[in-house]
Amino acid sequence: MHQAPTTLQVDGAELRERRKAAGLEIDDLANAAGISRSYLSHLETGSRTRMRPARHKRLFDALTAAERAQPDKE
Repeated sequence: MHQAPTTLQVDGAELRERRKAAGLEIDDLANAAGISRSYLSHLETGSRTRMRPARHKRLFDALTAAERAQPDKE
């Protein structure tokens, strides 16, 4: 039987790029995802590279929503 992973890998540099491109400050994304600013900072700097699936989903759902809310750049 297949078990879901207990933690998921996070690319901190990509996460930071996406956050900045979405026009979000670190506090904004942390609040939207329901995680602490320091936890998000650790992910972005690479001092933490893995996170639990529920937190991962909240973080990337919040980031994706912010990206979609950005006006198209032409």
